[in-house]
Amino acid sequence: MNANWILPALLAPALILIVLSALGLTACAQTPLLLDTAYLESLRAEVRTNHPSVAAARARLLAAEVGVRTVRQWEDPSAGLGVMAAERNKRRDDGDILVVAEQALPRRRLYEARKARATAERFLFEAETRSAELSLETLVVQAAVELALVDEMLAIQTIQLAWLESMAANAREKLKDPKANVSESFRIESEVAQERQKIDSAQRQRVRLAQQLNILFGRTAESLWPVLRLQESASLTPALTGELSRLVAVNPSLQALLNNANIAKSEIEVVKRERSPVFSVGVESSLYSGGDFRQATVGAKMTFPWVNNSIYRANTERARHRQVAAERDVEALGRKLRGEAIAAHTEAETSAHQAGTISKEVIPRAHKAAESTQNAWISSRASLLDVLESQRSLFNARLEERRFVAAHRAALETLRSIVPPTTHP
Repeated sequence: MNANWILPALLAPALILIVLSALGLTACAQTPLLLDTAYLESLRAEVRTNHPSVAAARARLLAAEVGVRTVRQWEDPSAGLGVMAAERNKRRDDGDILVVAEQALPRRRLYEARKARATAERFLFEAETRSAELSLETLVVQAAVELALVDEMLAIQTIQLAWLESMAANAREKLKDPKANVSESFRIESEVAQERQKIDSAQRQRVRLAQQLNILFGRTAESLWPVLRLQESASLTPALTGELSRLVAVNPSLQALLNNANIAKSEIEVVKRERSPVFSVGVESSLYSGGDFRQATVGAKMTFPWVNNSIYRANTERARHRQVAAERDVEALGRKLRGEAIAAHTEAETSAHQAGTISKEVIPRAHKAAESTQNAWISSRASLLDVLESQRSLFNARLEERRFVAAHRAALETLRSIVPPTTHP
């Protein structure tokens, strides 16, 4: 058997790297970049820095932080000036210039309630900022995983094409035998054309994914992306019980709703304190324009909020309903997120298990079957259809193994968006 007829049936990691580097997908040939933790974190950091939705969320957060400082305890003082128009004797006796100053006394508990409401709003915008970051991080990482999968598929398809071209040359050599089957040469040429079409389609898909990533990062659409590769095998999946136990504390969407409930709770306290009367002190002084002091009066005033008691009760009732709605929203979202976390965790575990099974059991056996069938075809003991079918089974197994590794990484990123790390930049 001619050794040049058969390419290695199993893709060794080194062979994948060579093929990936040889693909004309970037401006310069380079070693494919591994989608490891460090590289993925660099992508997350870049999109957090460059995307306008995160910048907008951070601006709203800064506005809320300033809003906490705008809560005031003392109301603005007031002052007034009046002039009397009367006879000279009247003005001399009573004074013809009136000076008035008034200051409302602070309501400490109302101030504290408003401060608590502003602080809860600040925490709400902080959670919304983190939620915006996580959504973009998940989108970018999953797109990068898809891009890496396409790169690996191109590598596998390129090797498959080389094998088919070798088989086509082999079939043409066999045609020199008058007893050879002519249809075999046509069939293998058809397979070569189909494989080239698949590679062309995958290359177009790669261009699309690269352009979409460039738009997310704010780069020019034509910016080049390096050839990427997935990890050799699926990484470990975190324990589900541990992830669910952290869900409420770290999920920003839940935290936003919790702070929304706190805002409603603070609003109830604000309305309650607004129902209390407002006390103010003032001074009134009369002067004569000729320069003499006539009199001064110091007094106190109080508002009567009980006149609008029904309105205050309605405001309180409205705030209570908002609090109840926010609390029910927290419960509903918690159930939904727990279900999504379980689904993402199950998908990650299933993909990791399937990738491991294909790598350890399916591919080695498919390789042996393909090799033995091809040897039998060379010695005319098997048909070309048998060879193509066995090779196609091996080819599909390789692709499926890479797809499951990519699906595992994508599912982990989905789980991370639901239960993010405790610490973040």
